[in-house]
Amino acid sequence: MYVKPGYAPCRAAVAMMERVRETVPFDLQQIDVTEDESLSKKYGSDVPVVTINGTEAFRTTVPEAAFKRRLKRAKKGGPAALAPPQEAAAGKGSPGVRVPLPVRVAIVLAVLVGAGYFIQDGIAAARTGRGRLARSLLKVEARNEAPPSFTLERMRGGQAASEDQFRGRVVFINFWATWCPPCVEEMPSMLRLKEKMRDEPRFDMLAISTDEAWAPVRKFFERAPPFEVLLDKEGDLARRYGTEKFPETYVVVDGRLVGYIIGPRDWDTWYAEAYLRALVNDSL
Repeated sequence: MYVKPGYAPCRAAVAMMERVRETVPFDLQQIDVTEDESLSKKYGSDVPVVTINGTEAFRTTVPEAAFKRRLKRAKKGGPAALAPPQEAAAGKGSPGVRVPLPVRVAIVLAVLVGAGYFIQDGIAAARTGRGRLARSLLKVEARNEAPPSFTLERMRGGQAASEDQFRGRVVFINFWATWCPPCVEEMPSMLRLKEKMRDEPRFDMLAISTDEAWAPVRKFFERAPPFEVLLDKEGDLARRYGTEKFPETYVVVDGRLVGYIIGPRDWDTWYAEAYLRALVNDSL
């Protein structure tokens, strides 16, 4: 593993690997990139970088569940490497995508056609169609299962929050960390989305940080955000949700997990708002 001494994500990755070694034995070698100029140039901004049997497997974040899977696969002689670029672009780790102009034009036309459908067949039918289109554009993986229970400390007031407090509501749950660049880039659009949804009393947004303590989280937010910020400092809840790559977002409706979104998104889009409003109105 290529690391930087004293760097929090590297410390967290090493601690996770030590836990894994108790059940899945393996040799761990740490290489300090700051001691080699070529390694520093190659990996300096991406550490920790993990290789398994000489093949690069992870950069920046090392999710425990995913690490175990690849480690076991490597022990059986299978590949442990990251997916190739074309697979990653189409798969679960894909970043937010800029929609080309022709596609945006097609979307506008679809909305206009939908407006005619709205007039013809009523509000409920139009909202359902728009919500499904929005879900597709947002690349939401449908789920239908009970989410893990939790009790976590709030940033505001220090009181505990639990899943029971959000029954009967649509809850947007985002796992993130201050040391995760895509999370940091995504956060301003989450703030704007919450502002757009302020007229929906049944909508809640939870930003659950996996930082080691409150200090970097409080420093990140210069002022209290308009949504709840909770601390999952051991990352236990993130693991129980199955989070493998930060950021990841889950949507819970009335105590039922219905949507899963891997990787960052531009939440300041009409289809992100449309998807959530459709859920608030029980249209999906």
